[in-house]
Amino acid sequence: MAQLGVYLYDYLVFDGNRTIPMKKTILALAALLIASWLYFSPKDKGIEQLVLSVDLATERYTTAGPVVGGADGENTYAWLGIPYAAAPIGELRWRAPHLPDPWQEPRTATTFGNPCIQLWGPLGGLEGEPGDVIGAEDCLFLNIWSPQTNADADAELLPVMFWIHGGGNTIGTANTYPGKYLAGRQKVILVTINYRLGILGWLRHPAFGNAAANAREASGNFAILDMIIALEWVQNNIANFGGNPDNVTIFGESAGGRDVYALMASPIAGGLFHRVIAQSGSLSTESLARAENYLDDSNPGVKLSSRELFNKQLIASGQANNRATAKVTQDSMSDEQTRAFLRGRSPQQLLSGLSGGAGMYRTPQNFGDGHVLPQDSLLDVFSDPARYNSVPLMTGTTRDELKLFLAQDPEMVERRFGFLPRIRDTDNYNRTAAYFSDRWKALSVDEPAARISASNGAPVFAYRWDWDEGGKNWLVDYSSLIGAGHGMEVPFVFNDFDGEGWIPGFFNDDNIPGRDLLSAQMMSYWSEFAYSGQPGSGRDRDLPQWKAWDSGPQNLMLLDSPAGGGPRMSNQQMTVAQLKQRLRTDPGIVDKLARCQTYVGLFRLTDFWSQREYVDLGCGEYDPQIISPER
Repeated sequence: MAQLGVYLYDYLVFDGNRTIPMKKTILALAALLIASWLYFSPKDKGIEQLVLSVDLATERYTTAGPVVGGADGENTYAWLGIPYAAAPIGELRWRAPHLPDPWQEPRTATTFGNPCIQLWGPLGGLEGEPGDVIGAEDCLFLNIWSPQTNADADAELLPVMFWIHGGGNTIGTANTYPGKYLAGRQKVILVTINYRLGILGWLRHPAFGNAAANAREASGNFAILDMIIALEWVQNNIANFGGNPDNVTIFGESAGGRDVYALMASPIAGGLFHRVIAQSGSLSTESLARAENYLDDSNPGVKLSSRELFNKQLIASGQANNRATAKVTQDSMSDEQTRAFLRGRSPQQLLSGLSGGAGMYRTPQNFGDGHVLPQDSLLDVFSDPARYNSVPLMTGTTRDELKLFLAQDPEMVERRFGFLPRIRDTDNYNRTAAYFSDRWKALSVDEPAARISASNGAPVFAYRWDWDEGGKNWLVDYSSLIGAGHGMEVPFVFNDFDGEGWIPGFFNDDNIPGRDLLSAQMMSYWSEFAYSGQPGSGRDRDLPQWKAWDSGPQNLMLLDSPAGGGPRMSNQQMTVAQLKQRLRTDPGIVDKLARCQTYVGLFRLTDFWSQREYVDLGCGEYDPQIISPER
């Protein structure tokens, strides 16, 4: 239970390597369900291979040179794989992004650029096998979709929606999100970007900081800087594609939502965007000590801090036999030797030995360096509009965030015959999912919304996504197993059901009417927010009015199909205080250890941890060796 607090946002645990003898008929069923259960991918593999025919009507000029794209569906034009920064290779690895070299002749922009370096995983939407290192370091590309009706030079400039993909900040690519539906149907300009991932996107080692020319270079937040330079590209170029640089909405989901919050708090991102949408985001940042230090320092780092990563690389290269000798070797190296060694390692060597659920691995991210990101907690920063980029915010979570994670936990879900999923204890499953999903909502929606509203910041609009009509049959009931799970709302925002392969069978013929209607409603709310800074009653003014957070007791929009009550305002606030009180009095938790473990899992990695509360729950004496955060 406590472990869930560590993996809550970014990681999935897969347990699918068991094989058992079966008859051919059972093997056929196993293949079907294993494809559904283990190999589900959030994006159709074919979309990354989208190739458009060149259309000369799409020639546009950028500050680096002209580009030409092609026509896509839904009466849109698309420009794919436009470089917004130079390839971060060689001496530019672990540097702030630089502008790309200019070109003279029109650059063909009809295929996606490279995805960024990552471990292959079934959620990344890319082809590969477990253990593969895929993608390329030359990956800083963006994609644009625009309605064809906006091609006239005299046409009104449209709102820009700037998408940051999720994937734990270690996997994923913009290439798997089709932009034609949102751009074509809602008359917006959609921009999607790739950004450096994992240890190539976030690394803060003194050897690099000591040689940095400025605080931006020294920050270690290279992926956040990628997003910032991409937003600067939008400011300088998007008008030529029909977009309004004075009306830019950044939006992202999961790790992308976390990065959206980071940009909202970044002192150097001011003026680059004008609205924010955080879908299942997080306000978490990493201290410099945890990002840099050795595990055994007095102020210790985490397992993949820059010092510990360097130790692993020394051992892997044969320059050290174990961690102790690696540490001695590292301490004896000059900054120049350290930089040369790390930059000399290939991506395959750097990622070798790293592991995590679905290709995602735990690495420190979003460092509170005091320049790119504040040193204080973002929740405190959001208490004062003068300390962050105060723009209208739309934020929300899914009702059952944790079910996607719990569904792959063998302690929660057994596999009959080795592959058929069955919830072991339905009451415990639903209770656990509710606690940790409500925690997610409290920390990423209600608490920041309350702080921002109380400080008279820009308006906040909150939602909870409740659609739980995933397919069910005698093999599996997704409506119970996954419910309104993490990330399941993303296809609704992009209307991507045909090419979408989150879980084969999750979207089926039975749920088409409700999901298509809800998708249209969500796209309408999202685009109206991009237009006006408030979701209102949608672009067509025919939906229930979405009220701001501080407008009264009913300040949360529930998003659901007609079968679940449809979109409606509700009073479903969830605070940390409410969660703690529920935990104290929950009659369903009869085991004291389970209550204590739940408290640890819910709060130990947050600013809401209290040693006194832990003791008052009857958990015994506080022991930091037992309940300190995993490193």
